[in-house]
Amino acid sequence: MTTFTEAYIYSDQPTTCPLCGTRSQVILNLSHTKDKTEVHKCLQSNCGYEFVMQHDQDFEPVRLLNKT
Repeated sequence: MTTFTEAYIYSDQPTTCPLCGTRSQVILNLSHTKDKTEVHKCLQSNCGYEFVMQHDQDFEPVRLLNKT
């Protein structure tokens, strides 16, 4: 069983591996839950890193730009 110690925040860009920068695919979609979470896996065969992506409404770029 994989243990995830970090969660990454969604952006408006396609999700890429935080280690190597290659595109990733969703392997577990829990976006319908309260935490809006997805588990991704890097598509590069030499990497294969699995990581958690979460939505954070306080970190949305539009909200950050509009705060005064």
